[in-house]
This record gives sequence, C-alpha cells and structure tokens, in this order.
Amino acid sequence: MSRSRRGLRILVVSPQLPRPASSGFATRVFELVRHLASRHSLTVLCHESHEASADEPLHEICEVMALPSRDVAPATRRLSQALSLASPTPFHARHVATRPMQRALHSLLRSTPFDIVQFESSQLSPLGLPSGVATVFDEHNIEYELLDRMAHGEASALRRTFNDIEHRKFAGIERRAWRDADACAVTSLREAHIVKDYAPMTPVAVVPNAVDLDYFAPRHGSPSADSMVFTGILTYRPNLDAALHLTRTLFPMIASRRPGATLTVVGHGRAADLDKLRGPGVTVTGKVPDVRPYLATASVVVTPLRMGGGTRLKVLEALAMAKPVVSTSLGSEGIAVTPGEHLLIADEDEVFSDLVAHLLRDPAKRDELGSAGRSLVRDKYSWEAASERLEGLHAMALRRSSGRVSGRRTGARTLVGLHGVSTSTQPAR
Repeated sequence: MSRSRRGLRILVVSPQLPRPASSGFATRVFELVRHLASRHSLTVLCHESHEASADEPLHEICEVMALPSRDVAPATRRLSQALSLASPTPFHARHVATRPMQRALHSLLRSTPFDIVQFESSQLSPLGLPSGVATVFDEHNIEYELLDRMAHGEASALRRTFNDIEHRKFAGIERRAWRDADACAVTSLREAHIVKDYAPMTPVAVVPNAVDLDYFAPRHGSPSADSMVFTGILTYRPNLDAALHLTRTLFPMIASRRPGATLTVVGHGRAADLDKLRGPGVTVTGKVPDVRPYLATASVVVTPLRMGGGTRLKVLEALAMAKPVVSTSLGSEGIAVTPGEHLLIADEDEVFSDLVAHLLRDPAKRDELGSAGRSLVRDKYSWEAASERLEGLHAMALRRSSGRVSGRRTGARTLVGLHGVSTSTQPAR
C-alpha cells in the first residue's frame, strides 16, 4: 500500500467500477468510499467498466485494483443464463463472483492486513468469507426479493420462469451470507427487519441512499409547461419495464387529459430498447453526461416502477432539486416520505395518470411538494450521515469478528469460493 496508514484498512469488493456514477449502485459505492476515504485507508477491488475514463477521481482517493471488464454481448449473456440453470449457484452471483476476482481477493488478503472486507451486495458471497478479518455486506437491495418481484412482474413467460428459479436459488445463498457475515448494511428499515428475521445474531444498520445536496440543488427559472421526465439506466430491467409501461400506457392516458403534455426519458440503454420507447410527444435521450438539466426543466418527475428493490436514488435526486414527484408505492419504497406532503403515490394506472394531469395544471401544488421534498432530503439523506452510520456498523463488525477469532474461529481457516480456488488466511490482528 503506497498510502500512509490512517484509521482502518478497508477493502471494498464491488461487482463494478463505481465510476462514472451512471447508476444508483455505482453512486452509492462511490459516495460511501469517498467519505470513508477521508478518515480511513481504502482499497477497491472491482471489475473494470468500458465507460471508465483515465481522469476519474476514484484513483485520487483510494487504491484501486480493477480487473478486466466482464461486459459481454447479449447473446453470450443469454447463453450463460441458460447454462446457469444446471448450477446450484444463481446466474446473478456467478457473473460477478468471477475466477479473476476470487484470485485477486485471495492475493490482497495475503499481502495486506485489512481490518474490514466490505462486499457490495450478497451477489459476491460465493467468493467466500475470509477469517481473521471482519466481513460486512452492503446490501443495495435484497436480491432474492428483487428477483421474486421480477418473476411476478414480467410479461414474458420465459423471463418469469428464469427469475423464479433465480429467486429460489438466491434466497438460500443470501440468507446464509447474512448469517456468516460480521455485519450487514441495508438501505431501509423495512429491509433491516427482513435481514434480522433470518440472521438474528448479525448486527444490521440502516445506511440509507442519499444525495449530494450541493450537486442536486434547485435551479432558478420556470420548467417547461406540461413536461414530464423519467430518469434511469435502461439496461436495468426494472427501469426499462417502468419506461415501457410509461410510454405505452401511462403517457397516452396523461396526454388525453393534457393534450400538450410531453415526456422525456433520460438514460443509457440498448438501441433496440430505446427505439421501443419513442413516439409522439416522447423524447428519448439515451446516455447523457448530466441528468440535472433535464430534471430542472420538468414540471413533474414520474417514477412508475413496478419491480425493484432497495431505495431509488432517482427519487431522492428529484426531491433534492425540489421537483414534484408522482411515484408508485414501490418507486418510493424505503424513503421516509409522507404521501401528499413530499410526493404523490398511486399504483393504479388511472389514478397515476389523474395525479400527473392534476399536477401539470397546478403550479402551487408543485411548488408545495417540491419545497417539502427538498427539506426532507436535506434533513435525512446526506452521504456524510450515511457514511457515519456505516462507520458505526464497522465498529460492531470488528467487535463481532474479534469475538469469533478468540472463540470458535481461532487460527487460520481455508477459504473456498465459488470456483474452488482456496487459500488459508491468517487473522489480520
């Protein structure tokens, strides 16, 4: 390690390089790493991203070991999904817990006395949990719950079947990871209760998703009349499902009530998927360098998610910019909003469309919701506060790990991961 020793030595293992922060997952990893790195020595182990650039700031704040990209062509991915049906390990774990990552993890653990290893999602749990070092899972969502929701929400019978099989496989893996870990971080109190039900002895803390309030700040000027915006990375199935439902079903209903209404869908996606979203009154941007100009011009931000997990950063970002939001219950799940005060919620298409149409014609209500939403985010959803919660959880994990080392887990243990690569790791302390 070239950096001077300070605080704890923390290894963050992530499925992807958290820069650029083009998704909620990457944003959470980067922001927590950025804040922790001001007080501790951090190393990030991850897969490279084809989107990364040489001037990304991650290397400036911590050590980075980036493995070759695991991006594959859609046809190759579908073949891997089909082959995974014969394996007890779900595809959603196999395609991130790779052989190169497993070898790199073992190498880092042998060479550096880390205090904590933090895995970004239980998808990485097949890599194995090292002994003699505290292990923490940062759960961006409960994976098996997300897969179950996708199994029930998909129109395609093939997708429903695949996700149902994945859900059943992942439930056992994820719950076992919680029990074996020294601590778990989750994004909402609802998820904390779920983890405690299956891992009652494991410390759990709510480390909420948050917002950079200086970056996502309200902008002066009037929004475009009757304009709606949806944001989200459209290679993520729940976002694409929401965008398709929005453009095909909800927007025509809203436009029938407000003939001048327009919709802008903002986010990276595959060309074929983006083409499916286009239509009269609908603009599809594809990848953009900054979502804020699009949010700033919106009269209403819509988040009609029908599947998903964790908490949606897109909602927090819109609230931080004092934008009125209409969401499904699932879209705002886990965020401490009061419907009617901070945003509007509807799960039926007719009600959702009516609420949006009413907001488009009511600037006073839009201002009221926007002001209350900004205040909520300012009071409860800062990354600094979230990182401090995570540090408190790290302290609990260290105490639990020390107890295990001095008790039934004294000495070295053979670490065997998904691909059968093993090594013996000595206690770090």
